[in-house]
Amino acid sequence: MNRILSYTDKLWARPGDTVTVHASGDGVDEARVSLVRMICGDDSPKGPGYHEEATEAPEQTVPLVHQPVHAGSCIVADDSDPLGDLASFTAEITIWPTTPVSHEQALMGCWDAGSQSGWMLSIGHEGLALTTGDGSGTVSRTATKHLLTAREWYRIAASHDAGSGTVQLLQQPLNPDGRADAERSLSGIHQTPPANADAPFLVGAAWGGPGNADGLKPVCCFNGKVEAPRLSDRPVDNLAGTLDAATCLLAWDFSRKIMSLSVEDVSGRGRHGRCLNLPTRAMTGANWTSDQHDWRHAPDEYGAIHLHDDDLGDAGWQPSASVTIPKGLRSGVYCIRLEGGGAEDAPPVVVQPAKGAATNPIAFLSSTATYQTYANMHHSTDDPGAEMRVASATVLSDDDLYLFEHRELGHSPYDTHSDGSGVSVASARRPMLGYRPKAGVWSFNADTHLTAWLDDKDFSWDAISDHALHEEGLDLLTPYKVVVTGAHPEYWSTPMWQAMTAYLRGGGRLMYMGGNGFYWRIAFHPDAPWALEIRRAQAGARYWIADAGEYHMAFSGEMGGLWQRVGIAPQKLVGIGTVATGFDSCSHYERLPDSFNGRASWIFDGVGPDEKIGDFGQLGGASGLELDWIDRSLGTPDHCLRLASSADHSTQYLQTVDTITFNHTAVAAPVNPAVRADMVFFETPNGGGVWSTGSIAWSTSLAWNGYDNNVARITGNVLHRFADETPLPPA
Repeated sequence: MNRILSYTDKLWARPGDTVTVHASGDGVDEARVSLVRMICGDDSPKGPGYHEEATEAPEQTVPLVHQPVHAGSCIVADDSDPLGDLASFTAEITIWPTTPVSHEQALMGCWDAGSQSGWMLSIGHEGLALTTGDGSGTVSRTATKHLLTAREWYRIAASHDAGSGTVQLLQQPLNPDGRADAERSLSGIHQTPPANADAPFLVGAAWGGPGNADGLKPVCCFNGKVEAPRLSDRPVDNLAGTLDAATCLLAWDFSRKIMSLSVEDVSGRGRHGRCLNLPTRAMTGANWTSDQHDWRHAPDEYGAIHLHDDDLGDAGWQPSASVTIPKGLRSGVYCIRLEGGGAEDAPPVVVQPAKGAATNPIAFLSSTATYQTYANMHHSTDDPGAEMRVASATVLSDDDLYLFEHRELGHSPYDTHSDGSGVSVASARRPMLGYRPKAGVWSFNADTHLTAWLDDKDFSWDAISDHALHEEGLDLLTPYKVVVTGAHPEYWSTPMWQAMTAYLRGGGRLMYMGGNGFYWRIAFHPDAPWALEIRRAQAGARYWIADAGEYHMAFSGEMGGLWQRVGIAPQKLVGIGTVATGFDSCSHYERLPDSFNGRASWIFDGVGPDEKIGDFGQLGGASGLELDWIDRSLGTPDHCLRLASSADHSTQYLQTVDTITFNHTAVAAPVNPAVRADMVFFETPNGGGVWSTGSIAWSTSLAWNGYDNNVARITGNVLHRFADETPLPPA
């Protein structure tokens, strides 16, 4: 099947900005490129109907070529001279392999896999091995013939003496309690000296040739942690002693510059390096004592980097097209559509107004961080019983099947790597399947139900994005009377949280239109803002758990995990927080006494006192999937009104693990009173206010009966009042 894959250099832009598209064609040699306004991206039969609008941006036809993805992380020296021409050398490195016999895995060296030249220290089915070659077909290899144990620390060393032609190898376990295998060493083995290597010096991979843009094609990629690689141009008689950094050509200390993409050479020769494909940093090293769990307090114990053969950072594709956002273009959610050969792709771009020049009182906050986190998720094929497929049949989409067959496109932080460790980093510089129109009613497309309703009701609104909020903070929000979230604003960084808190304190109004929001804490990389990080720490609904000592994010140093676990629960921001999940069906809300309170009764204008709210919709009801509730102990304000709660959820709905303090027999709905969505309202200082729905499914009921229903009516009542200049009276 023909396919177009693409990504953009930015997820949001302003009029006058140019967005660069990087695309690859499989069976497609050219594509027509256009900019369309995305009204509703849901093309499912029960949805509101797919709807897009053309723009005045000029169309263009561009050639496409196949551009491969080279996955696998490693560290490369900025200057590999004269490391590739060494005839005699001693190399050492500390490793923690996770798949030691899965395939040949390079630890360090200057090895050209194509010409078979240079040298490589590696592990695999022969244990530790040193391979040398001269590029003319003469290749020598010495191996310990003893397999390494997974998830155990080893000191690895090798020495080659060109004068005598002899090799020494050392495979030394570092387990203090004497577990695992014994030390293995070899010496006096004759081997062909390395020569003619044009490959750069790499740790964690061999050179498979030039890659995309300024990258390279890593091969023989290592899975596991690496620490303290050192390289000397002198052979030694005994490998028992550690090399002195001052005598080395290169000595990298990964405990330095943890928050960067760079690695520092401490030999004094300035031969620094850089990380490719976003390996995981701030990892516990062989000397970790467990006395400190924050790497900032004991960086010398966090001198390891975890490499994976399926890591992916910037795919590095050549640009295929440039699209300039027209100066007069109205703010909104747009897609750059590429069509050709019966295939299409349409990466979204949030078009924001000119900086500091909001054009409307209403801002829709597009959950770009959450979209990015969910992109390229493999659960449909790797774990068919997970999440949305509980109690229902697994339905695989074309994208699911493509991702299963093309692991090089990278993973979602909902996945695990090939070595079983959790995926903690997500890049936007790669094709992000799932973050597209026509890709199912979740995340991005669920939010287009809301944008379709805004347009249908003729609201004037601007679109802003998570990524811009992280970068620009409060300045982005201040011009707006009301900010409206999407259905699932789950992933938030500290600058985003701080900006929204300040906005509400200053009189801003917030409509939280979903559930399971403000749940996980993330960080964006300071040098690569297109990459975000999460550590699945301590608690929460999650598919993997960070290892002990590795709860703090490398990108920022902050404690990862749930916002609740750092003392800032969603209840403090929006009155409610996650309490239950279920994915088989959705239900409705029923009004509570607080809905008749004079402070909030206006929210229900046009809604009868006994009406069931949202007992209809694309998913069968307005309350479902993931639900939030009031919890005063976690920060729900005392003056918060509980207006309505959902009822009659199926027995597939269960309370989330982070709200349960002891694992008694599971209590499901309808018995468990915690399984419900709470709709709430409360006032904030200076005439502001917050209204929260508590359900991911809320927006999927907006379009029912041609947008004439009580879900749409209630939402409209709130938005009209929140967009009004008149301050909300204090409680």
